Amino acid sequence: MNKGTELFFEIFKKDEPFVIGRVTSINPLIIQIEELSLYSKNLRINPYLLEWTETVNISTSTSAGHSHSINTITHPSKLNIGSYVACYGIEYDSKYNEYKRYCVLEVIS
Repeated sequence: MNKGTELFFEIFKKDEPFVIGRVTSINPLIIQIEELSLYSKNLRINPYLLEWTETVNISTSTSAGHSHSINTITHPSKLNIGSYVACYGIEYDSKYNEYKRYCVLEVIS
């Protein structure tokens, strides 16, 4: 085999980087991918999947003079125990032939 062919096959020896994980704990956050348990230190998470606060300026009023103002909206976390999440491997460990760090892209159910 020539070096180009060896390199081609070496690339495809890596595990598939796209996987489906399952949230098994919220605090601490644990996502299970088959037998691998991933904690927050091994994850890069789309910030819109976590709880976040948005600053807004909303005012309402009625003809009777009653009014309300809203300054912030808190969006709850989309990660719940039992949720399935789309993950993409970002740090491959060639010693163990597996990804050790993942990016959590989206909740899929």
